[in-house]
Amino acid sequence: MKGIIRIGSVLLSILFLVCACDIEEEPYIQGAENEKAILQFDVDDIIGVIDEAAKTVTLTFPDGTDVSHLRPTVKVSQYATVDPASGVEQDFSEPVCYTVTAFNGTTAEYMVSAIVFDAENEKSILSFRIDALDCEGVIDETGKMVALNLPVGTDVTQLVPTIVVSEGATVDPASGVAQDFNNPVIYTVTALNGSTAEYTVTALVQEEPIVATGKTVLIKDFTGVRCSNCPSAAEYAHNLQHQLSEDHIFILGVHAGSLAQPVGQFPDFTTPEGTAWYANQSINPLFNVDYVSLDGGHALYSDELDVPVAAALDENQTFEIRISDTYNESTRQLDVAAVAMAVTDVEGDFHVTACLVEDNIVGMQLTLGGLNQEYVFRNVFRGTLNGAEGQAFLNGQAGEGELFHFNFSTELNPDFNADECYLMVYVSDNSQGGKILQTAMKKIK
Repeated sequence: MKGIIRIGSVLLSILFLVCACDIEEEPYIQGAENEKAILQFDVDDIIGVIDEAAKTVTLTFPDGTDVSHLRPTVKVSQYATVDPASGVEQDFSEPVCYTVTAFNGTTAEYMVSAIVFDAENEKSILSFRIDALDCEGVIDETGKMVALNLPVGTDVTQLVPTIVVSEGATVDPASGVAQDFNNPVIYTVTALNGSTAEYTVTALVQEEPIVATGKTVLIKDFTGVRCSNCPSAAEYAHNLQHQLSEDHIFILGVHAGSLAQPVGQFPDFTTPEGTAWYANQSINPLFNVDYVSLDGGHALYSDELDVPVAAALDENQTFEIRISDTYNESTRQLDVAAVAMAVTDVEGDFHVTACLVEDNIVGMQLTLGGLNQEYVFRNVFRGTLNGAEGQAFLNGQAGEGELFHFNFSTELNPDFNADECYLMVYVSDNSQGGKILQTAMKKIK
């Protein structure tokens, strides 16, 4: 009996050791432990359209298709799992939620919708071109937006678009009719059955040719209004910026954690994205240098910033980013176009993230000297325009000079001071654990 017990104990020990393996003991997973994306979603020969920013998948089926008994094939990130599982029959008469779980246990939810083609009801803009400029508009079907990314110096007062819409549908203003795009233009598409859809078309002119300007480093300062040590830590970071590079270092104030939660008259600067980036840490202040989140051992104290910031400034530049925008003061509608250019040959799993930042906000902050009722908050992160993880745009290789175009839109919160708001866009690489490769800033017009 003792022998049996001894053998059982040995087996339990072995089982414990196997189950206790963590990411440090499995280095081949490092850099991928947080990946949780749907990479492909198909039903037979119908390929789903994945919107990574919105976390949606759309399947379009021929007229008359019964979508109540479909067996999708789902491909997700390496080491991740998905529920419902690939190959399991689902009723897509209503959208179905699919949950992807990363190796580290974090999750992402995708809403999958099945659309059955109805020719009588089709009312989409399929193509929107300015032939004279060889410019193809970028269509956001979900937001019913079209963005025209135009060359430097383009006169937008007499642009003649060539528009292709759904078969049988009509569009007003008509294709081939000149329009003044100094302000966004509304195009109405009417289906055969008389139903309509409105698209907002915005012309965004590049302000200057895209040339490499050098690496810009992003320091995320994870702070809180009730953190007495945070103001001095922020001051340390800004002093470091003054010493090393005013033009190529940006400090983003991300309010997250328990000490950022508003109590009484303390302002609320928390955001869902900031909370996600904070990655369940328990103290403030914390910093990271050129990483999307604090996950993966990227959390630093202020006195640990000097070496990584200097090292990041010395890195070779891989992308250059340019930002254009139009802002309507009356409606507070903000439309953004960004272009990322590969400065050299690159390879990775690249994402782009667009952020809204507000500077010079006066409010209450706890300091080592007590409450400061008129503390000036610098570069406060107000949220993203495309999610905490941004938008995937390339998983593979890009050649030197290759351009990638992006479009974002939002309605500016009425509590934000538009005169102090900035756009910040950065490119990150998930294959390097969310390392941020380049950052660009632009004041809202």
